[in-house]
Amino acid sequence: MKMNVAYAALIGTALLGSAALAQQSGGAGEAPAPAAQPAETQSKAPPAPGPEQFIDKQNVGEWRAPKLVGVDVYGADNKKVGKIKDLLINHDGSARTVVIGVGGFLGIGEKDVAVPFQSVQWRTEGRVLPTENPTPPSAPLASSEQPPSPPPPPKKTDAAATEASQGYPDKAVIAATLAQLKSAPEFKYAQSPLAEAAEPAPQNAATERPQPKSTP
Repeated sequence: MKMNVAYAALIGTALLGSAALAQQSGGAGEAPAPAAQPAETQSKAPPAPGPEQFIDKQNVGEWRAPKLVGVDVYGADNKKVGKIKDLLINHDGSARTVVIGVGGFLGIGEKDVAVPFQSVQWRTEGRVLPTENPTPPSAPLASSEQPPSPPPPPKKTDAAATEASQGYPDKAVIAATLAQLKSAPEFKYAQSPLAEAAEPAPQNAATERPQPKSTP
């Protein structure tokens, strides 16, 4: 009886050891357990705007884009050639193209010509400040009196500050004459892809197959 109990205990110990070894090695014909996959990355929501992301005032040297439309454009001979009609910017906010309405009267016969923004010069004159104490007209001088000293030159406002306050420069200047602009290629805006898809495909007479004639 004692021998049977001893044999049973020995067999049970061997079975437990085999099970533990199988768990460690993964089994003879079994594939290893797959490694844990990392969790799927999710895009984080943008952080709430902080105080440094807001602008509370206009800086000197900045214009207001809508007010640039309509500014007079002068050519290399200092003659007016047209007006600013439009501005094109790219995705990073940089102004790339200036569209100028050339020629015409009240928009009649006007032609759109575009030039790079860097090729345009912008000019503004300072404004004359009003005199605080105007000099009254003096009485006729006697022969022994010295003539009064000439008045000081009038003071002007800063041109950059004037531009910022009104939101646009006084005029634009380009290195081209009116004749050169009239002979320049006309600027065309991008066409809608929906309009392009709606256009009928051109028929090619050389490749068009003749239709079979119907028999009477």
